[in-house]
Amino acid sequence: MTPRADLGSPVRASPTWVGWLAALLVAGSFSQLAYALHPRKGPFIGYVEVAAVGMLLVWGTWVLASGRLRFLCWPPWPAWALVAMACLSLAEAVNVKAGIVEVAQYALYFLALYVFFADAFAGRPWLAVKAFLAGTGVAGGLALGQLFRGAPPMAVHGLASDRNVHSALLTVVLPLLWVPACLHWPRRRYWVGATGIALAAVTMLGPPHVWVALIGIAWVAGVVAGTNWWKAVLPLGGLVLLVNFVSPVHRACNVDEFMNPWETGNVYKLLRDTGAAEGTALVKKRWLEWYPALAMIADRPLLGVGAGNYQLNIGRAEYWGYLPNAKKTEPNTNNLYLVTGGSLGVPGLASLVALLTYHLGLARRRAESGDPLAVGVTASLAVLAVVNLFTALLVRGAAVGWTALFVLAALSGRQARGESGHDAVALSPEGR
Repeated sequence: MTPRADLGSPVRASPTWVGWLAALLVAGSFSQLAYALHPRKGPFIGYVEVAAVGMLLVWGTWVLASGRLRFLCWPPWPAWALVAMACLSLAEAVNVKAGIVEVAQYALYFLALYVFFADAFAGRPWLAVKAFLAGTGVAGGLALGQLFRGAPPMAVHGLASDRNVHSALLTVVLPLLWVPACLHWPRRRYWVGATGIALAAVTMLGPPHVWVALIGIAWVAGVVAGTNWWKAVLPLGGLVLLVNFVSPVHRACNVDEFMNPWETGNVYKLLRDTGAAEGTALVKKRWLEWYPALAMIADRPLLGVGAGNYQLNIGRAEYWGYLPNAKKTEPNTNNLYLVTGGSLGVPGLASLVALLTYHLGLARRRAESGDPLAVGVTASLAVLAVVNLFTALLVRGAAVGWTALFVLAALSGRQARGESGHDAVALSPEGR
């Protein structure tokens, strides 16, 4: 089929090796292994990000040599706006080096990798799902081994840096991986898929992510499995619920810890410098930090404190006011929207929200046409929007998966069902 340059035209699929490079990158997004420019303060450069740059160089050389440049699919305007606001925010940054690293990461995730994945997965969107499955299998398997060896909950994190990122990543991916299982209900492949997802869910000890994942999984089953949705969900959901209410470790993390808004232990030692009386309750730092983050946004609404400079400023006394800044926050329990607003200002936050809602809208429209893959992508993007309230998932490596989901949302429903025929593919005008 002859390629044409108009937006709705079919484009010949990229070679198989391009798809496999992209798949390896998506699978590697579950790892947060990184090089730290400073061992404690960072910034951190993920090895998967370094691999991404190398793959982009190889692919970019091929694109230029093959004359394929005019057929590439470019990111939508919210992605460009987010990167632009990150660049402008550097004018307010105290640590410019950290800011430049973060701006480069934004450009890598939402601009360069968007173009790469759109070319790599066009005509083969299920390859991206297989890549997510491979990454989940490795990360979940490692976390399961950590759990069975008796590691404390904080140390059950697979390839991620901590339990919160691990749980958030699985929360986003599991609804997508649930689609193939639902399509095969009640055959053997359903039971294999449900067992794998249940085992992965058992490793999620960062509250409240497992409950968000179950809601996303139930919604997918309701759409894909139809009237049999409850039969499809019951074995998986029942096992996950049983584990979380019977296992002391899971109940302590996902039930007791989630339901308790107060810091536990002897918090008086943390509060006595504030003049508090013994026995005074202390709200958990993860929730308490929302106030100074809002104060930071109010103080610098236009450009924020600069990309990569949130942690350097969140502890300032003028932002905390009379609230006790008495304990270090557990890693990656920040609200991403408040972090983005504080770092890039209100326009930067609006750009991030627009980027999420734009692709969520694309996926939802595909899902309404009966495309099962789009149903999974819709659930994953909706879950992504929710988990970022509890874990800032725009961290090294993890955001590679965001971009893959965005590209899957932009692919046409005809492609996603595998009906495009041979190697001819098409990208929707909305996704260009």
